[in-house]
Amino acid sequence: MHIEARHYESDEVLRDGGSVHVRAIRPDDKQRLLDLFHRLSARSVYFRFFRTKDRLTDEELRYFTELDFVRNVALVATLHVDDDERIIAVGRYFGLGPTDEPCTRAEVAFTVDDAHQGRGLGTLLLERLAAIARDQGITEFEAYVLGENNQMLQVFETSGFQIRRALEAGVLHVSFPTAETEQVRTASAQRERLAAAQSLQALLRPRSVAVVGASRRAGTIGAALLANVWSVGWAAHLWKYCGTWSSG
Repeated sequence: MHIEARHYESDEVLRDGGSVHVRAIRPDDKQRLLDLFHRLSARSVYFRFFRTKDRLTDEELRYFTELDFVRNVALVATLHVDDDERIIAVGRYFGLGPTDEPCTRAEVAFTVDDAHQGRGLGTLLLERLAAIARDQGITEFEAYVLGENNQMLQVFETSGFQIRRALEAGVLHVSFPTAETEQVRTASAQRERLAAAQSLQALLRPRSVAVVGASRRAGTIGAALLANVWSVGWAAHLWKYCGTWSSG
């Protein structure tokens, strides 16, 4: 199936059950990307750029947001906040090798808002980028990761891809084929099952409950519902929030 990278968008469920919108980056994302950068800790900035950095230049913002979506592709994960989108993660790859030859290798990199790390955003973006890359003839991804960046290393190790590692001047060079193997499909399916299960926790294990039509009259559905709620320990909550309930 052909994937239109420039117009890519999807709604996704994360490993904690939360939802996020994933789409292709756009030129009008410059300020949103800058806001993300300013929310990052110094440690996260160092892991991403391999040096301390206190700002993104106009040239960098253009480079990061104005892409050809052939050799260079970027996806963002966003949340809807105050009538706008907030970028909470970015995943991108850029083609390697001569620009006048078909691109088969690309370097991949990720940035995740500190407040949203550990939710599976890096893994999700890696899966989506790999699918786009396969569709565009890119057979191998590469990445450079600082040895202490355990979260990023775990993203690669648990992805299902066949990871190769090599230490180069104190930095780990990670490479792997983008092919969708059975191992990749299995790892992806497991993550999707976990995310689906977590998304149902609010329904299956609620922190509050409302009873509509509660009744003290024996033999009514309202009375049976109320008795069941009482029996599993919600009586104190009913009294706290409702005070008393009227009989139906």
